[in-house]
Amino acid sequence: MKLIKLILFLLIFNSQVYANEYKLVEVFSNLNKPWGMSFIDNDNVLITQKSGDILKINLNTKSILELEHNLAVIDPHWQAGMLDILYSDGSIFVSYTEDRGGEKTSTSIAKGELVDNKIINFKNIFQSEPPVENQLHWGSRLVIKDKLLYASVGERALGSVAQDPSNHIGKIIRIKTDGSSPDDNPFVNNPNWLPEVYQIGLRNPQGMALNSNDGGVYITNHGPKGGDFFGKVVAGSNYGWMDVAWGGVDYDGSIIGDGSAWKEGLLKPIYRWIPSIAVSNLIFYKGNQFPELKNNIVLTSLKAKKLIKLDFIDGKASNETVLIKGMGRFRDVEQNEMGQIFVIIDDEESGIWELKYN
Repeated sequence: MKLIKLILFLLIFNSQVYANEYKLVEVFSNLNKPWGMSFIDNDNVLITQKSGDILKINLNTKSILELEHNLAVIDPHWQAGMLDILYSDGSIFVSYTEDRGGEKTSTSIAKGELVDNKIINFKNIFQSEPPVENQLHWGSRLVIKDKLLYASVGERALGSVAQDPSNHIGKIIRIKTDGSSPDDNPFVNNPNWLPEVYQIGLRNPQGMALNSNDGGVYITNHGPKGGDFFGKVVAGSNYGWMDVAWGGVDYDGSIIGDGSAWKEGLLKPIYRWIPSIAVSNLIFYKGNQFPELKNNIVLTSLKAKKLIKLDFIDGKASNETVLIKGMGRFRDVEQNEMGQIFVIIDDEESGIWELKYN
């Protein structure tokens, strides 16, 4: 009887299931600390490396081309460097850690046009304000919805500044693709808010994706020691950092705020991880190659070194399943129009891997 009770307990409370029907097959090698990935078409993909490189790779011919640029990317170290990349209708958008002078830096976004394997008219369309001196928590994911650019900006390890709408730090920003602010941003006419600010109260949101089924933009966010979460981008809302820590504590074990995981008036995360897994980027799978994944979430984990599926039904996430574990710090996951799924790993000897059935 005790054995039966133990088995029932494990079935009920161990929410993480391991799948054994998947594998990763390397389709391109010799990458160094890749960070972002965006498909031009089914074969051609753009990759950023933290060193500052922007690469165009053909997965069929295995050809590689470095796209030149003159962005002031700070020397890559720890979390800094060239970060996310997004291709859309001939345009390239990148987020990066910009040298703003005087040892101050910012999460910045540049846009250019890809013409004849060259980036032309490549220039900044956004710089997070104010620039600061430390080198942590950049955020930096990019998504386009309805011809508007959503971008995540980390709070640069400055904590409660994420509650101050007069800066971009610890926020989701929403801008037009030329960098100007949309007239329907929630506080565009409020002098106490920067017009680009769309959502506040975040720590380090390193994942963002558009769900084509419900039209929503969703993020993943790094908590402190515990409290990583998946949630929705909602205009004018506040996730609460660092009045709350979503169930986590500081790295020395001390309580953050009053210890609450959530408070009335704040937006509640949809799904949380305690302890932290260092959740990174995600997709809502829309292909047909993996029917069991369709319309659900596939996301990456850095610290836990896992590729994870979450069922997503009626705005709720559940049934966490580990698809792949142990290969390395999974940084990004993307899909092409054929429904193939690809990942990159944050490592000095990295590559591009495709998800396959065993």
